[in-house]
This record gives sequence, structure tokens and C-alpha cells, in this order.
Amino acid sequence: MRRALRYVAIWCGATAVAVSVSWFGVRGVLRSEFVDDVAVQPFAARTAGAGVPAPETPAPETPAPRRTTRKPVAPKPAPTPAAGPGSLKVVTVKGGEVAFRIGPDGCRLVSATPVSGYTAKVARADGWIRVDLAKGQHGTGVFCIGHERRTDTWEY
Repeated sequence: MRRALRYVAIWCGATAVAVSVSWFGVRGVLRSEFVDDVAVQPFAARTAGAGVPAPETPAPETPAPRRTTRKPVAPKPAPTPAAGPGSLKVVTVKGGEVAFRIGPDGCRLVSATPVSGYTAKVARADGWIRVDLAKGQHGTGVFCIGHERRTDTWEY
């Protein structure tokens, strides 16, 4: 009996050591997968008022801009739901953000904005659009399937 308890104690100890070593091996991978995800920002849509005047706010005073030798960067216009028929679907993934307009005629790409270090590549065919936001050999494919009126993402 004493010999059997000894074997059970050794087996339990070896199992505990193996589980601990495995946990320390995958802990960093799991942490980077779930903690490093891009925070989802709320999408604020601008709608045209139906006879309701917008509240007036005074413009803040800013000093006159200094002249520089650099070329100024034009701000990107924000997509608005009133730009065409259908609903605006914004998909945010680790590599950036992709916006589609999904309507009765299918889907249309509104914008693809990769984050720093990622590239955007667009592929189109009848009925669908694919936008790849990739960094090296890894990335995310964001699909818009027009006849199903839905979006989908694939990690690779």
C-alpha cells in the first residue's frame, strides 16, 4: 500500500510540473493574443437633421499657422451614411479598419485604413469584395458578400 501511494504521489508531482511548464510556455502567446487586440472605437455617424437645427457652438480661437517647408497633409473625409443607399458596416480588426456600404445592389468598399506597419490589398469579383490587411505573412482578410448582405473575417 505504501508503495502504491508513493507512485501516486510521484505521478501527481510530475503531472503538476508538466502542467506548470506548459502554462508558462503558452501564457505569453495567450496574453499577446488577447491583451494586444485593437480597442474597438465607437462609430459616430452623422445624420442629416429633419428640420432640427444643430446646436451652435463657438469655434475655438487658434493661433495663425506657421509657414513650414513641409507639404501639408489633407485630412481624410469621414464616411457618412447619407453617401448612398444601404447600410454602412465598419469592421475593425487588428490590422486596421474597413468600411463597406451594403445595399440592395450588393456591397461597395467605402474605405480601407491599415494601421502603421500593415498594408491593404483589395480583390473584387462578382458578388464579393475582399480586403487584406497584412503585415508580412500574417494578417486578416475582411470579406463583404453582397448577395448575403454580410461581412466576414479570416485570420491568417
